[in-house]
Amino acid sequence: MRRADRGESLVSLMLALSLSLGIVLSAITLTVQAELLHQRARQLSLLEDQAHQVIELIERLLQQAGYVDVVKPMPVQAARPLEGAIDGADNATVSGNSQVGVAMAKSVSLASDLLLIQLRGDDTGTVINCAGFSIPAASGPNDLTGRSILYVGLDPANEPELRCFFRGSSQWSSQALASGVLTFQVRFGLDTDNDGLPNLFVGPSKLSDLTAHQKVSDVSLRTRIVAVHIALLMRSTQRLGSSILLKPFLLFGDLPQMCANDLAADEQVLPSQLKSYRLYRQFDKLIFLNNSLRPDA
Repeated sequence: MRRADRGESLVSLMLALSLSLGIVLSAITLTVQAELLHQRARQLSLLEDQAHQVIELIERLLQQAGYVDVVKPMPVQAARPLEGAIDGADNATVSGNSQVGVAMAKSVSLASDLLLIQLRGDDTGTVINCAGFSIPAASGPNDLTGRSILYVGLDPANEPELRCFFRGSSQWSSQALASGVLTFQVRFGLDTDNDGLPNLFVGPSKLSDLTAHQKVSDVSLRTRIVAVHIALLMRSTQRLGSSILLKPFLLFGDLPQMCANDLAADEQVLPSQLKSYRLYRQFDKLIFLNNSLRPDA
């Protein structure tokens, strides 16, 4: 005799639904976490790519500073850019320009520095500025066509970016180099004991102070620059899906023995100055100059 079919009980049905719902929720949670990790990895990759490109550009510019075209006879050579080859300013950005120079204002992002590199072109066109254009041979000591200025500005969405300010054949132009540069810091490495290596690192303002207090007969400290230490704090341009735990950033490394004895306010960034829904990475590099800036070298 056939047994009568029986349905599932309400308790077993509710248990099955609860288990299914738990599995679905777990799958959704894992999917969301995987998307967040992918988003962070993508943003981190973008930050690292831009930082490495910018550092490579700055390294190339600095290694061109002080270049002299040895093919030309000395009498027709343009004046060598000694003291003016490398300069900078603390807490500064470009705010305008004129025929004789560039007007500056306070930085728009975390007291970022401004770095000025004066280059001299040659007849081969191998010397290029921060925008990638060849610099023509200098026509005289006041020729500004080889001047490249790096600073932090704001894009149309008020996001900080590292910008290149350069003088073309007839006017000044500005070009974005990398987005998400929250701060850009510079320290000049001075060789004060004539061994060819930097033994004192100072910021732009400190260098100006030391130079101003030198005797007229002394060799300018600006001609003693043999290296430049640069630091970048990069920030993701997109908001992350969840907040992250922020930490202080020491822009010139955890053990900045080669910098000033005491950390200046612009050499460190505190969590209170950051946004918890952004990704941050710090980069720094010590760049040695290829060409001497000393007149007797």
